[in-house]
Amino acid sequence: MLGLLIALSLLPDAEAAKKPPTLSKRAELRYEDVITTRDGTRWRGKLIEKGEFYRIRLDDNSEIVIPRAEVESVTRELHPGFPHQGQWGLRAGLGLELGVRLADSNAGLRYGPDLSLSVSRSFGGSVEPEINFILSPMGTEQGSYTWQLAFGSRVYFQPERRAKPFASTQFILTGAQGDLGLRTGPGFQWDWSPNAGIGFVQGFELISQLKGDETEEGSVAAVALGYHFMIDLQVRF
Repeated sequence: MLGLLIALSLLPDAEAAKKPPTLSKRAELRYEDVITTRDGTRWRGKLIEKGEFYRIRLDDNSEIVIPRAEVESVTRELHPGFPHQGQWGLRAGLGLELGVRLADSNAGLRYGPDLSLSVSRSFGGSVEPEINFILSPMGTEQGSYTWQLAFGSRVYFQPERRAKPFASTQFILTGAQGDLGLRTGPGFQWDWSPNAGIGFVQGFELISQLKGDETEEGSVAAVALGYHFMIDLQVRF
């Protein structure tokens, strides 16, 4: 008898077994509300009011109000795109950089491969802040490199879609040559899964380098103007 009672106590609770499976908070971000009206129109977004009138906020932040009598159904569906919401991102990029260094005795053309490593955090919407480590050929001499640390962001023009054109802005805060400056330009990213994408970015840069030539009066600052083109890969988690 005692063994039977112990066995029964180990069986899963009937009420618990009836509970539907729940999604994690991360998985929930990939779903959206869908209102289907009686004429077959489907509105996708976030349902923010339900009553005599249904109000839904679309991906572009506009709102649609639908009378209850016109609503056929309200469902939750997986988003057809891969919006960046609540995710950390790691990005590695490799490309070419061409520019000219001005204002000191080592002035001249600079060119070569450049490398970028980034950590980003998406909070939803179109803006994705990031921290960048850049290895640039804009060194004191042709063939020499300078590292740079930057803070910036990508602004996606269609964040809810898999194909995402964007604008990139990076503010260079420090570097091997006392680098300060700006790198900015357009780009494009294609997300082939909710957690990975590949793309390119290009643009111009204006950089001042406080650690230039050493003279009797001290170091002479230099200015570098350049253009970069880079292919990059992003993974998100």
